[in-house]
Amino acid sequence: MATILITGATDGIGLALARLYDTADHQLILVGRRPFAQLNDPIFTPTTYCQADLAQSDAAETVAHWLQEAGIQTLDLLIHNAGTGYYGSLAEQPLDQIDALLTVNLHSPISLTHRLFPWLRQAKGQVVFISSVATAVPAPEYAVYGASKMALEGFARSLRVEWRGQVTVQTIRPGATHTGMHQKIGLTQAQMNWEKFPSAEKVAHQISNAIISKRPSVTLGFGNKLLRFGGRNGRFLLDPLLQKRAPQLTSQPQRQNEQPTCLITGAADGIGRALALRYAQAGYRIVGLDVDGEKARETAAQIEADGGSASFILGDLSRRDELDAILSQLAVHAPFNCVIHNAGISAVGHFEAIPLARQTTVLHLNLHAPLWLTTELFRQNWLTPDASFVFLSSLSYFASYPGAAVYAASKDGLANYARSLRAAWAGGHCLTVFPGPVRTAHARRYSPDNSREDGRMPPETLAAAIFRAEQAGKTRLIPGAQNKLMGGAGHLFPRLLEWGMKKMILEKLEG
Repeated sequence: MATILITGATDGIGLALARLYDTADHQLILVGRRPFAQLNDPIFTPTTYCQADLAQSDAAETVAHWLQEAGIQTLDLLIHNAGTGYYGSLAEQPLDQIDALLTVNLHSPISLTHRLFPWLRQAKGQVVFISSVATAVPAPEYAVYGASKMALEGFARSLRVEWRGQVTVQTIRPGATHTGMHQKIGLTQAQMNWEKFPSAEKVAHQISNAIISKRPSVTLGFGNKLLRFGGRNGRFLLDPLLQKRAPQLTSQPQRQNEQPTCLITGAADGIGRALALRYAQAGYRIVGLDVDGEKARETAAQIEADGGSASFILGDLSRRDELDAILSQLAVHAPFNCVIHNAGISAVGHFEAIPLARQTTVLHLNLHAPLWLTTELFRQNWLTPDASFVFLSSLSYFASYPGAAVYAASKDGLANYARSLRAAWAGGHCLTVFPGPVRTAHARRYSPDNSREDGRMPPETLAAAIFRAEQAGKTRLIPGAQNKLMGGAGHLFPRLLEWGMKKMILEKLEG
């Protein structure tokens, strides 16, 4: 008999999984946000049901306390099934709803996994992340949902390398399923005939079989496998086709600036500073966002000494409570011809050993902030009709990043969001950059080994490559021949690259 914890167990796939495992007499812990008194199914009892709202920051602690009170010391299987969605224009999605979706779909599985590691390790158990085949294709009408699931996959991929031999980590991608989620997020049958989708019971059986296999990642169903293959390998054909069918975003600014304006986050130092100098050299007026006032003043002074124009807005983009003040200052400088989402931080070490608060800040700055800012730029009409976006992801998108699993999650989610935005933004274009190691203070701070810093790309070289690619209207950039080789190898031979990253990063961290 196994001890199995299932989140989102009161409805849909989660309930179907609970009923399926109940027939085999396993010990079940069923997690849901509904009060126990509202549950009529006999599967829910005081000894099986844990009420916890995964949209709340204390949910992981609630679940851990419940396990302790119940005297449960091991977990054989943890299934992260709970999820929520949104359907509609990404420019119209409320910021609170963006945060709520990312909290349930991404933060909650990460925080629960972090908190429940002792139970999983004790049993040499298995943790399963329910993702979605939607990660394989651009999804402009549910862009944040796709980003959340892609981030979850990036997290699981890196964590799998870290926990190998201790806990089995698996990702399972079902396709569209006939559950109540479609109605909850406002989808009508005219928009999507969800009644034709496979039942939750059928998908639950497929998931249970995949769990038995313990394969690192599984896509359920032949049609979904075909879609994933096409999305991964045929994006040059698939993405333009989907762009023609997707509702298009527009921006109609009330004024025009005399000089083209480039907005850069994290522009005071490192890659951001190099980008600010390069775009200023090309004649752009620079508007930088950064938290470091001293570095911002130095960069602005350098740009002006070179004959350019620069203004900096100081604020912490990881803090939602500072966003309104930042936006009010941005209004003065709009509209923007180019927006570069560069700001980012990391947290390095074994996932279970890094304080969760630090890892949460990584997600807020690297993923929430670009989504907040992009949404507001469209909502406020602060973009020129042909504006370009640049999103700085990471080479970890192809190679994984054991030792920085949450960083990898944020950058994978950002790349997926950029792909969905590209499909909806026909007026301008959208470039996603996957840099490898760069010679910056940021890299030195988070790298386990700085002995070969000369091998890292200078930020000026990277900035020049990004400028050329953005000006040429390219959609994807892996800068540097060695990085291109690693990206290709990661796409074709992911397990080999994961082994290599373990040697290059994780073992050095341990040493």
